[in-house]
Amino acid sequence: MAAWIKDNDFVNEFLFAAPSPATFHQRSFPGDLFWLDDGQGGKFPSIFLCKEGASCCLMYLHGNAEDLGLSHDLLKAFRDFLNVHVIGVEYPGYGPVPGNPCEGGVNRHTRAAFNFVTQKLRIPPQRVIVFGRSVGTGPATNLVSLVNSSKKDVAALVLQSPYRSIKTLAKDLVGAIANVIMDRFDNEAAIPTCTSPTLIIHGRQDELISVKHASVLYDRCGAEAKCLEVIEGVDHNAFHALDHIIRPVLNFLHKLGCDRLPPLPITSFSVMKVLDEGKFLTPPDILEPRGHQGSEPGLLIRAIGTLLGKSGEWGLEDQDKPDLQNHRNVGGMRGQQGG
Repeated sequence: MAAWIKDNDFVNEFLFAAPSPATFHQRSFPGDLFWLDDGQGGKFPSIFLCKEGASCCLMYLHGNAEDLGLSHDLLKAFRDFLNVHVIGVEYPGYGPVPGNPCEGGVNRHTRAAFNFVTQKLRIPPQRVIVFGRSVGTGPATNLVSLVNSSKKDVAALVLQSPYRSIKTLAKDLVGAIANVIMDRFDNEAAIPTCTSPTLIIHGRQDELISVKHASVLYDRCGAEAKCLEVIEGVDHNAFHALDHIIRPVLNFLHKLGCDRLPPLPITSFSVMKVLDEGKFLTPPDILEPRGHQGSEPGLLIRAIGTLLGKSGEWGLEDQDKPDLQNHRNVGGMRGQQGG
C-alpha cells in the first residue's frame, strides 16, 4: 500500500520533469530504437547501440529533464570512446509514451532492460556497466544492490552527481518540511550492499546536489574497488562529456581490466535477429503520444525539477561533435579534475 501511495503522490510531479514535447517519436533512430514490455501490459522505448568486438555493455539511466532523444549523442560517445555496447533506458512518461513517472515504474523499466541484456542478448551480468546520472543514480543503485544481493556481480556501477535519498535532498532545500514526504530512491540505504566496483563522479561546485552527498555514498559503499572523482570548477550542469565523464570512466574500467576481457559474441546481426524475432522493433499503437499534448512544467516544478539534472550540460558543443562522430582526438580531450 505504501509503495502505491508513493508512486501516485504529488511529489513525483516535482521530482520528474520530462522534456515537453518529447525529443523523439516511435519511428526515431531506425535500427537503434526498440520496445520492451513494462510488466504492466505496456511497452517502453530503449536504444541499443552495438560495438562489435566490445567486451562489456553499458546501461545508461539518464537525468531528470532529459530523454533518449537528448541522450542519443552521449550514448554514441560512450560506444565509440569506451568501446562498449550501450543500452539507453527510458522512463515512464518520458519520450512519446504517456505515463506517470515514479520510483516503482522507473525501477521496473530498469530491471526489464537489464533482463533483456542478460537473458535475451545473453550478456553476463559481470560484463554490464550500470551508469546512472542524477535522478538516474536511484534506479542504478537499486539495480546493482539487487544484483549483488543475489550473489552476482556487475562489471561496474558508475554514479554521476548522486544524492543520498530524495528526502535528504529535499531537506537540503526546504528543511524539516521535507519530513512530510515519503522517501524514495534511498541510495544511502542501498549502496552498502553494492559490492561491485563503483565509481562516483561529482562536481565540486554543484549547488543542487552538494558534493557531500557523493562523499557519504562513497564512505558507505560496500565495494572494495571504489573511487570518488570530484571535478573542480564544475556545477551540476556543466560536465563536459569527454573530459569529465568519459575519461574518468575509461581510466576506472582500465584499472579493473575490462578492456582486456575477451570480446562478447555480440554482433549487429545477432542483435537485430533477437530484436526481430522477439518483435521488439514493433512500436506500440499510441493514440495520443505524450509529446503532442500538455505543456512545459510550471515554474515551481521546473525549479525543483532542475535539482535533479537538466539536459544540454554534456559539453557536446558543435566543435566537439565531429570528434564524437569520426572517432578522432581522444588524446586531445581537455580535462580539469581534482581530488
